[in-house]
Amino acid sequence: MIKLKQAMLALLVLLVATGGSAGKAAASGTALTPSIQAAFDLTAAQADSAARARLLSLYQELTGLEAQYDKREEEIRRLHDGNAQALIALRAKIKELDQAAVSRATATVETAKKRYQPLFDQYSALNKQIALLKGLKDKALNAALRTQADAMKLLVQAARQDIREKEAQLKQVKQKRTDKMASARKTLSGIDSPQSSIKTQKSAASALNKRLSADFSDFKAAIRKKNAPLALQSLSSLVSGYKQIAVNKQKIVELEQKVSSVIAAVNKQIAG
Repeated sequence: MIKLKQAMLALLVLLVATGGSAGKAAASGTALTPSIQAAFDLTAAQADSAARARLLSLYQELTGLEAQYDKREEEIRRLHDGNAQALIALRAKIKELDQAAVSRATATVETAKKRYQPLFDQYSALNKQIALLKGLKDKALNAALRTQADAMKLLVQAARQDIREKEAQLKQVKQKRTDKMASARKTLSGIDSPQSSIKTQKSAASALNKRLSADFSDFKAAIRKKNAPLALQSLSSLVSGYKQIAVNKQKIVELEQKVSSVIAAVNKQIAG
């Protein structure tokens, strides 16, 4: 009993020296409940000094890795949500790209057609009148109508040419818009590769989290049995798993940053 109390006292001293071993709930689900914490304390207390120091060291490292895990998770969420919102806004911009110019050119064509329509109607009516009066022998009237039709024909031809030119301008504006949209979407397709890699990395993270869950179950079983060697083994595996996840999460961060860079490039492209 005295030895146990002495061991517990030594454990408390080590905990203070290392900043405490009580862990927060980690995003991966490897949180120590009070009962598990108590079992761990007893396991560490009953271990020899070398094993106890190793247990505490590993647990301290695990606590730091958990905090790092949560920080990276938050950074990934922030980047992902920011990219998602930026993509919605960007796709809307691409869809509306030069739409105002197309609308103006379309309105110009429609206005010209409406302005010239009375002339076209008058010219058509005059030609119908000439056709109806063709059978009459009134040469003077026919000549007068023909002269009027010839003069009006020049105006009609000029009006039709004006409409054709405005329609050609509209076609150019539409083609320019189509080309700019296609170019922007081609640049935006640069997000496809990193987004695909993000899915791959997330699948890997899911597998690693399952491994952590299994290691944590082993750890709980070991400390309930006060089996220091098994506790050390499972803690070592937990730390190793967290380090692998840290690398995995950092890759996801970098991939999300690549997506952000592509989005920024497209915004700059369409702004120019």
